[in-house]
Amino acid sequence: MIRRREILALPLLGVVPRAIAQNFHCGILVVGAGGAGLAAALEASAYSDSVVLIEKESFIGGDTLYSGGFFNAPNTEFQNRKGIKDSEEFYLQQITRSANGRGNPKVQTKLAKEAANTLNWLRKNGVTFGDEIYQIYGSGYRRSHKPVTALGSSYVQNLAAACLKNGVSIRTSTRLESFEVLPNQRGFRVTISSKGVSSVITSRALILCAGGFANNPELIRRYVPNLNFKYSDSRGTGEVLQRAIEAGVQVENMDAVECIPEGSILSKYSARLYAMAPGTVFINEDGERFVDEAATRKTISEALIKQGAKRCWTIVDIRSVKRLDKSQQKNLYRAYFAGQVWKNDTLEALCKDINVPFEKVKVSFEQVDPRHRPSVAPFWAVRMYPWIHYTLGGISINEQAECLNKFGIPIPGLYAAGQITGSVHGENRLGGNGLTDAFTFGRIAGKNAARWIKEN
Repeated sequence: MIRRREILALPLLGVVPRAIAQNFHCGILVVGAGGAGLAAALEASAYSDSVVLIEKESFIGGDTLYSGGFFNAPNTEFQNRKGIKDSEEFYLQQITRSANGRGNPKVQTKLAKEAANTLNWLRKNGVTFGDEIYQIYGSGYRRSHKPVTALGSSYVQNLAAACLKNGVSIRTSTRLESFEVLPNQRGFRVTISSKGVSSVITSRALILCAGGFANNPELIRRYVPNLNFKYSDSRGTGEVLQRAIEAGVQVENMDAVECIPEGSILSKYSARLYAMAPGTVFINEDGERFVDEAATRKTISEALIKQGAKRCWTIVDIRSVKRLDKSQQKNLYRAYFAGQVWKNDTLEALCKDINVPFEKVKVSFEQVDPRHRPSVAPFWAVRMYPWIHYTLGGISINEQAECLNKFGIPIPGLYAAGQITGSVHGENRLGGNGLTDAFTFGRIAGKNAARWIKEN
């Protein structure tokens, strides 16, 4: 079990869990202690004094812990101070256009409507956001907010501390093995295991927040057979999603997978330059700009995959580097001194360093909007490889975060939030919407689970 004083040691903390007794009962059981699970547990604990949060890893945070921390929300006070005009309606238009007819329109509308409220909820629970507003890779607009420090771990530390203050029991190294719906809306019978010992929990409500399946090659081959590369920066392995399918939950959009242009699997350092769009240029080894950097993530990943064996690069100037936070800049310079990132005072010299034709790169740069064209020395370059980043398919939910059965009817007391769901993003996710989705529907799931218990 995690204690309040241990939260400050995240993310390096390895926690020795306490075993859960046989035939243990709780009001609300939350599975998965990433962003969605922490939000669900915290919101549920405001209405219920019997909330248990389990996590299969020895530490909490999930993919949120390793994220860049960008959170999309429209029409916020941060945007207003910068003179950025935005609205829920425009945000929703971009979400639905990006989804391309997939997903649940009511769920997408709920996301757009509640995003700013969730941002304020995060602030009330200790997350401090910087004044800068970003348009990141694949986001489509300047509405991405970021914590001042610690990026993704800022959310994890603050929400976990708030959970413990509210009496949430957090159990790490505890894996869900199976669950079944009890008759007459009496709740759920959940089999879990910890250190090889199995236990049974009964709960009145169950919230599934265990992430997607980006790091499960078997499931990727099953649902996306044409995707023939294997690297992933996600921790999602999809076993809870599989257990939900076995329990009769409906799924959708399972063939939709998001890939990103990450660095080499051999690099010890995460040197990400592609995320700071606009201001990046994507070129191949022939010096050709092979995609519009402001396109959707789906379009960019497809264009990168089409390059096949060709070496591909992200090129930026010092302005983009200065927009990185201190930890990201530190990793970038470490990668540079390790010979895994390239920097030079002129674009021509940089092209020579990475062995691409300068004359063709000049032509490619002329295609870029002059306002966003890299032009201030020094110039930086990093290799791009396609990685599986995020699975867009999963459990079908409604706007109340209720899980639907195969007939599209809500399953009483069963909720889901975050990457385990498939009703939000459709065929493409806007950059920065992953955390917005996780925290927003985590909150909704937690509140509605507690309400359902009181009413039933």
